[in-house]
Amino acid sequence: MVVGKEEIRSYWTRQWKEFDPHVEPLEVIKDKYRGTPSSVTEEQFARALSVRSVKAPELRRRVRAALKPFGYSRVDALGDHHCHQVARDFSVNVDFGGRSAQLRYYVSFPEFQQVRHLNRFGFEHALGFGFQDWDFIVEENVDDVFALFTEVVAYSVELPERIRRSVQ
Repeated sequence: MVVGKEEIRSYWTRQWKEFDPHVEPLEVIKDKYRGTPSSVTEEQFARALSVRSVKAPELRRRVRAALKPFGYSRVDALGDHHCHQVARDFSVNVDFGGRSAQLRYYVSFPEFQQVRHLNRFGFEHALGFGFQDWDFIVEENVDDVFALFTEVVAYSVELPERIRRSVQ
């Protein structure tokens, strides 16, 4: 288990050292559909065509199902999924089908509405990894994605209380 900011940074530094960001095409082939040079093989093209992304209606259904264990009660006009768990109210705002992601989320708590950096909380943002944008949700991985989504929401809900206890 990786715990603490430095251990997390060390873990990801080790992970990224495994990859060489420089890529050389193995061969340049002619794209038979457009007649232009391409480095995409027929097998890669066929694989890309076979990938079926999960559309917004299915994502909405799965988000509601993932939030049921958190006492999900309703969605308001702004996309906030209102939840109540263990004497605590919170909302999970989910945006579907934006320009940069299939799904974007954040967790908000009524008591933090006036606190700028805590009013929209997300796991990835807390670790400095971005803005909770999830992309490449496809039929092959949708079950794993929403299992992880449930875990990330649970952690996001617990984290403000953990922070509060650690600074007291």
